[in-house]
Amino acid sequence: MSSTFTLQAECRRLQLQAGAELVCRGGIVWLTFEARDRTSEDVVLAPGERYRLRRDAEVFVAALHGAGPALCEIDAPQLRRRAAVPWFRWLRDAWTS
Repeated sequence: MSSTFTLQAECRRLQLQAGAELVCRGGIVWLTFEARDRTSEDVVLAPGERYRLRRDAEVFVAALHGAGPALCEIDAPQLRRRAAVPWFRWLRDAWTS
């Protein structure tokens, strides 16, 4: 399943499973990961760059501050039952707001 969304000044919190890819389609996308037992990893993606999750993760996605809006695509593998609820709730909320 694939979904594309625009980021302005907000930061989106996503619960994604291993194998999901985040792709920058425009602007500059900043990613950081919730990590309780280690330093959080930060990733910056330029247009056309992608990042594949190696394990299930809580990911915070934002446009790089001062760089203008960004376009991000999430290409998620087939969702397992337990991971589907937060993902679909986020999509529903994003499309209805």
